[in-house]
Amino acid sequence: MYEDNNGSFALKSLIVKILIAILLIFIVIWLFPTKGYIDKAIEQKLGTNAEQIFNTNIGVMKNAAMGYFNGSRLPQKEGNTKKINLEEMLAEDLLVEFTDSKGKKCDLSKSYVEVKKNKDDYKMTTNLVCTDKTAKVISYFGNYDYCTNGVCEKKKLTENNASDDSNTVNTEEKQAKDVTQCMYMKKNGYYSYGNWSNWSTTKVNSTNNREVQTKTERVKIGTQAVKVGINVVKKPPIKQTYSNGAVIYVCDSSYDNAGRYMEPRYCTKTTDKYENKDVYSNVTYYRYRDRKYVNKNNYKWDSCDNNDLLKQGYTKTGQTK
Repeated sequence: MYEDNNGSFALKSLIVKILIAILLIFIVIWLFPTKGYIDKAIEQKLGTNAEQIFNTNIGVMKNAAMGYFNGSRLPQKEGNTKKINLEEMLAEDLLVEFTDSKGKKCDLSKSYVEVKKNKDDYKMTTNLVCTDKTAKVISYFGNYDYCTNGVCEKKKLTENNASDDSNTVNTEEKQAKDVTQCMYMKKNGYYSYGNWSNWSTTKVNSTNNREVQTKTERVKIGTQAVKVGINVVKKPPIKQTYSNGAVIYVCDSSYDNAGRYMEPRYCTKTTDKYENKDVYSNVTYYRYRDRKYVNKNNYKWDSCDNNDLLKQGYTKTGQTK
């Protein structure tokens, strides 16, 4: 009887030990995840960050283009388009150079913003090409009824027009949130002179936006025959003998002492002596450089009723978010 009780106790003890071991294994797995689980979690985290960085970059690019495309920069006829790539946007100081999630620059030429003129508004295509992702964002802007200042981005229509009060309130709050901030712009450009033109003999006049420099140089303009003396030619006269024995000496009319002489003498002829000499003249040269206005505007997002920014010289661009 004692042996049966002792065996039953040993079996129960073994079962308890096995349960405790299984429990410990689950606790260890819960506290110390596997390498595959960790790698997957890191990959998901990095993927989320990459998505956030890309969305931020394409949003900055879109907002900068909204401030840039206005007035004469907009296409004027329906169907026409105007385009600016990322390289040109950086050159215009519309935004600060950014990088993707891998720390690399996005493609400067393939990344662009294009605006197309529709009948009543404009279609904006923002295309961003980076090493980690490529995507396009389509948006519309124009002079809508709800724009507070000039043109603004078209609001997205709600997909669900449910009649319950909670959905209506949420929709109104979302629309209010979309227009609570306005983009402000302050012109902070400056004038800068470009490079000098090449020197030219074409006369250029200076203006308020054109600086002119001149220089005068003594330049050979050709050659000219200049008298440097005379040449003397001497030749014996022509002897003429008559039947009576008389002798006459003749210098023909081409000589300076042309005539008939009883005694012999040289016929002489003088000519001017010339030499080619270089001819110089003073020549005035001109060069110029133009002064151009460099657009370097400052942009800020803030509440649409921020009078302090207006006092500082900022104006609303009409873009809201």
